[in-house]
Amino acid sequence: MQISDTQKRFIRRWGEMGTRWGIARSTAMVHGYLYLCREAVNAEDICSALELARSNVSTSLKELEQFRLVERESKAGDRRTFYVAVSDVWEMARRILEERRRRETEGAVAAVNECLLAAKEEGDTFTATRMEAMQELLSTAENVADAARRYPTSLFRKAALMGGKLLGLIAKL
Repeated sequence: MQISDTQKRFIRRWGEMGTRWGIARSTAMVHGYLYLCREAVNAEDICSALELARSNVSTSLKELEQFRLVERESKAGDRRTFYVAVSDVWEMARRILEERRRRETEGAVAAVNECLLAAKEEGDTFTATRMEAMQELLSTAENVADAARRYPTSLFRKAALMGGKLLGLIAKL
């Protein structure tokens, strides 16, 4: 795939944003490239287009597959593996949310619960109060992520788009 200047700029910026979100720059760049591809491409094409080492692209593709942001495809008569990105941005967001919840929030919930129990056993009401507040935040995040997983992408999109309007309505009460 020939990359336009605009596409290069997006891929570069997507890579920069990835680092801010805790994702390797090259992984985010591979994702940005695949998102802009009209058809599935193989790893060699990605290496060539982004001027990245094969090992870097391979690692990035594995990470993106774990997030379920890219899928493998095969082409008749070609032994290579081809990759295509999920193109629905709302489905992409759902998958990222689900994987981040699995990787990050689950462990945090367990740690906070453990600390809450310990603080209560020690009679440390200050720490217990702080842990209860943190537990509420994490539980709410877990509930949002769980709802995003359970319901169709179209409903997730509508709810996300309504979020600001809902907060405005609540603020008026």
